[in-house]
Amino acid sequence: MSHNPVFNRSMQTGLQAAREVPQDLVDAEFSKIASKNEPMTVEGTAGKVAAIFVVLLITAAATWFFQPLQALWFPAMLVGLGLALWITFSKKVMPGVIVAYAAVEGVFLGGISAMFESMYPGIVQSAVLATLTTAGAMFAAYRFGWIKVDARFTRIMTFAIVGYMIFAVINLGFVLITGGAGVYGSAFGWLAGLVGAGLAAFTLNLDFETITVGARDKWPVDMEWRAAFGLAVTLIWLYVEILRLLSIFNRE
Repeated sequence: MSHNPVFNRSMQTGLQAAREVPQDLVDAEFSKIASKNEPMTVEGTAGKVAAIFVVLLITAAATWFFQPLQALWFPAMLVGLGLALWITFSKKVMPGVIVAYAAVEGVFLGGISAMFESMYPGIVQSAVLATLTTAGAMFAAYRFGWIKVDARFTRIMTFAIVGYMIFAVINLGFVLITGGAGVYGSAFGWLAGLVGAGLAAFTLNLDFETITVGARDKWPVDMEWRAAFGLAVTLIWLYVEILRLLSIFNRE
């Protein structure tokens, strides 16, 4: 049997023709034979998530203890955003760029964490614990089916995320122009922070679903890096939102 459908049909005669194998099955079998990649797995993705966070924690710790690096938090945020967009819209999976993103985000998180800790002692520990607890709760909700990630949920979350990102960009522009705190400095800052933290928390379910579907449908193994990157981005977003929300409550 050939991968070429014309050759495949021409070689079948008599009883062979009567027992013709559908071409899609031949193509699927050929793909399995020709493929040099192992399928994506949950375990493999988890390992890549761990690798990303090891790099992130190393650079975050270095920034936390080495004060001159803390001043780089804003440039690191911009560079991290640029790398994230590159990774997201690139058709090719780039593990090296993902690792570089983790390193840059570590500088960003280490810098802002040190800044907030100097203003509100103990806030970083609370933010880390809240992030881990929230992520664990979302995983339990997904694992036990309390949250159904269907087409409707995905559509609602997509519109909500896009809307929130537009709001965040506008608020950041306002902050850079005026030098103030934007919406987060107003009386409704806690509400905006709560919405951001809640949105980031529920986005984790989309990441869990991506990993589950990828492993179930046997996506190419390099998709483990893309899925791990998506989960890492959401966890970083959740930590930043919780850190900001706690700072608003401490300020008041």
